[in-house]
Amino acid sequence: MKPVFIIALYHLRLISKEKSTLLYMVLLPLLYILVFGNAFRSGGDASQQKSYLGIYNQDQGFLAQRFIRSIASENIQLDSLTTMPEDTPTRMLVIPAEFTQKLLSGEQVTLVLKKKQDANLEAEAAASMAIRKAYFRILADLTELVVNDKELNTVNVNKLSERPPLVIVESRFAGRHVIIPSGYNQQVPGNIVMFTLMILFMYAGSILQQEKNTGLLRRLRVAPVAMSHIYWGKLIGVAGVGFVQIGILLLAGRFIFGVYYGSSPFSLLLLVVLYTFTVAPMALSLGFIIKNEEKLIAISITSALVLSALGGCMFPLEIAPRWMNSLANFLPSGLAVKAFHRLISYGYGFQGVWMYLAGLAIFAVVFSLVSARLLYRFEKSL
Repeated sequence: MKPVFIIALYHLRLISKEKSTLLYMVLLPLLYILVFGNAFRSGGDASQQKSYLGIYNQDQGFLAQRFIRSIASENIQLDSLTTMPEDTPTRMLVIPAEFTQKLLSGEQVTLVLKKKQDANLEAEAAASMAIRKAYFRILADLTELVVNDKELNTVNVNKLSERPPLVIVESRFAGRHVIIPSGYNQQVPGNIVMFTLMILFMYAGSILQQEKNTGLLRRLRVAPVAMSHIYWGKLIGVAGVGFVQIGILLLAGRFIFGVYYGSSPFSLLLLVVLYTFTVAPMALSLGFIIKNEEKLIAISITSALVLSALGGCMFPLEIAPRWMNSLANFLPSGLAVKAFHRLISYGYGFQGVWMYLAGLAIFAVVFSLVSARLLYRFEKSL
């Protein structure tokens, strides 16, 4: 087994001497996480966020005030506008001057909701729902007062609003509270998967190209070293580079970006090991199949980006089309990202990720057999 570890350490020493190692394995991934983590940060649980709504109230009647208070009771950030702004804010509700008078006389009232075209759709839906609920409350209050032959005035309306609610609806999640991963919770695991693919594809392929061109593989073949030792040494060496890459980003994610990796460190460790030993033989296979180093770099980067995009590294699969979500179950990148999210964002343990780990284990075995076959074929051609 000694030759295996000597060959593996040889690969680790090579990458440590590369001048570009710091850039591609540390600085670039951290920059990606920082930029895109902030750009696509939602701030956590959507139920704790408030949708902005500016209100330009032209009516000083008591029903308009009741209407505004009712909207404020929802998860809405209200902004009282004293004048009509020249530029439409993100979202603005205009209450007409005759709002109270028309409601009391049973006439139709038109409310105007203005918004920017690029406004957030979820926030828009929340604001629209709050407006409708507030309007229905006013209509219900007025109906109750009329049915009970009470005068429609401020005192009676306020009494109804101050009364304890007749019906209370309690809602809770039937299962786990699923939050679409965003910010650093999306970018840290996504970039771990993506940069591990990219670094190993480029590194393993380039090293194999250099060894083939310089005749190092030929010299290894005539040395008193079994072919199986050569293969396992290269596989463990390339996987070691992957462990270094993942370890750097895991530590940065925890201590720089504050990502919590869940309550199952065993599952996280198993995920890292299986994913690394899936990507490592894939990288070796590329190195044996592609003969030209320039083509190898181009294909490595392209294939890593495509696998990353389809696997959900760049955006949450929860917002992707159904076919892409299904396809991710048959890609190593998709299985790894889904397992990471289940551990980080959804609070699962081993029981929630074992099927993804099993899929990665199958990929690891298949690609290991393929890369071993390609190495033995290369050995016969010497």
